[in-house]
Amino acid sequence: MVDVSDIVKKAVRTLKGKYGTASIGSSLPDKAEYVSTGNLAFDLISDGGIPFGYCIEFLGLSSSGKSTIIYKVMANSQRDYDAICILADRENAYNNPNGDRLGINNDNLILANARDIPSPREGFQFILDSIESIRKHDKNIYIVVGLDSIAAFGKDVTFEKADAGRKAKISHEGMREVISRMDDKIMFMVANQVTYKIGSYGDNRTSTAGESMKYYSNLRFALQDAKKIVDSSAGNEVIGSWIGVEAIKTRLGPCYRTCYIKHLYETGIDWYSGYARLLANRGYLKPKNSKEYKAFNQVTLKYKDHELNENNTEEWLKTYPELVFDKYPVYNMNESADEIEDESTELDNLNPSFDLEG
Repeated sequence: MVDVSDIVKKAVRTLKGKYGTASIGSSLPDKAEYVSTGNLAFDLISDGGIPFGYCIEFLGLSSSGKSTIIYKVMANSQRDYDAICILADRENAYNNPNGDRLGINNDNLILANARDIPSPREGFQFILDSIESIRKHDKNIYIVVGLDSIAAFGKDVTFEKADAGRKAKISHEGMREVISRMDDKIMFMVANQVTYKIGSYGDNRTSTAGESMKYYSNLRFALQDAKKIVDSSAGNEVIGSWIGVEAIKTRLGPCYRTCYIKHLYETGIDWYSGYARLLANRGYLKPKNSKEYKAFNQVTLKYKDHELNENNTEEWLKTYPELVFDKYPVYNMNESADEIEDESTELDNLNPSFDLEG
């Protein structure tokens, strides 16, 4: 009988000489390494956070938390993996005080601003050169790359009708080059902007860079501003917003999982925010007033015979440790879940699946 495994091993040894990275499928790691998003609910819908070895797109309108999430993942990667971070800051959004507040070690951050990278070609080249330079010195160090944002790049040429697709073409080329340099210790995050087509029928939303981000992203998260958060003690000053998050593409778990996270302008993303809403959506908690809760006007939920305040999630999780999940919770079919089965969940108002054409 032919020993197939022996043939595979011999073929791989031969191919390694030509292609360098050929390997046997069983030698691949069973699980990617993840970096926390900084929010428990977001980590659960993404099966652990943001993974190394992949390209991730955060897609949303202005002020939907894209930059903050990228910064927070960078900070957590430095904390947990001693990673070097590369930021192509085309929006000139980054500043040291904000980075310090979110936990970024600026000494381990390589930064290029808008003046350094005026076009997509130069932006992608900066990323490629940075990765190559780091890998020359260390083959095993973790690298986290952020591009903020691909929508903010200018064109390599003066805008003319014939050049309308040039930016998308260069983005395709750049993404192909970056993907070819990726290894299991490199993460590439891209912020992309939702814009609107003029004079179109149906869904008029679109995104930048043509189809490139759809094709080359392994994970895509749609972010949507759901509700402004105001401080009534400060004259109803807007201090943040609730952000709806949906996994519209993932190669590591189920698509179309959703959650809400609280994005505060001064402090960033709260770890426990939205977790109570995720538990309600999965049938473990019941809103005291479903309509008001969905509108973010009420914070009380019921668990068994007890009332819980979603603003005190950290405290009541100590009392009810059975509500602490380290994986996305399966739907709870118990009696309390049946009672709210006919009520629409608070996520119904999230405009899902961003059916975006390039």
